[in-house]
Amino acid sequence: MHVFGNSNQFQFCFLFAICFWVTAAVDEGFAQSGKSHPWLADAPGEFVRLIDRGNVKIVVDDDRIRKSGKTALTLFQFVIDYDFKFRHQLLGVDKESHVWQAKISAWIDQPKVKLDHTICIPSDFAPASPWESKLLRHEFDHVAISTDPRLVKIIKRALQQRRQWIGKWEQTGAPSEQDIRKNIFEAIAAEVKSLEQLVQSQYDKLDIESNQGLSSINSRKDFFKSLYTVEGLERCKYVFEDGMREFVKEKLSNAASQKEVDGHYLFLNP
Repeated sequence: MHVFGNSNQFQFCFLFAICFWVTAAVDEGFAQSGKSHPWLADAPGEFVRLIDRGNVKIVVDDDRIRKSGKTALTLFQFVIDYDFKFRHQLLGVDKESHVWQAKISAWIDQPKVKLDHTICIPSDFAPASPWESKLLRHEFDHVAISTDPRLVKIIKRALQQRRQWIGKWEQTGAPSEQDIRKNIFEAIAAEVKSLEQLVQSQYDKLDIESNQGLSSINSRKDFFKSLYTVEGLERCKYVFEDGMREFVKEKLSNAASQKEVDGHYLFLNP
């Protein structure tokens, strides 16, 4: 912990990782081993950038797939390295609720964000050309959605937003520094959870539009382009914080951003 400025301002460093799964092979030597499948070494060029950007592994995991009720599964993990700073002011005990309160202001400096992915396939999945199979291509459509360059910008913008709120504690004594840190960490975790739910909603939309990967999507380019627009976020019931709506309109919908998005999805053919 580094204390600086006035005595009520602090800085902390965390590596924050959350694993979240959504829907989305076969050498017996790799079945249920948890090791990444050797298919990755033979991935055609159109998949390599996604594999690198999403740090993708392919594993055999019949048990997880069976429990999910899916034919295959893509797991994604947010890995966020960040420092957070905060100020706080104790407000005393509220006369009506009889709980301790403190005014808290917290913000994050330059979060480093990446998403890791694990594609789970069943042990009986052994097509002659796996990279041409609908199942694997569908799972990589999921990976493309969660490595969309607009998503990373949204995550960073959401985490860097300065927030102010009233923290509350039902306890006899004043909240300690540890209590306040815990309150802030819970607020950050709640924000990350809302971002996870955003990705989950986009994955669900892909599954609906493609019938779990069994059908081709009409106007694929338009489908993917719409995901992280204001309208696409509203459809996912994403709660816009101050300035986020304008950020998406101005920074993620301009010509340069659209060119980047087109390039990201260009190699994903039906």
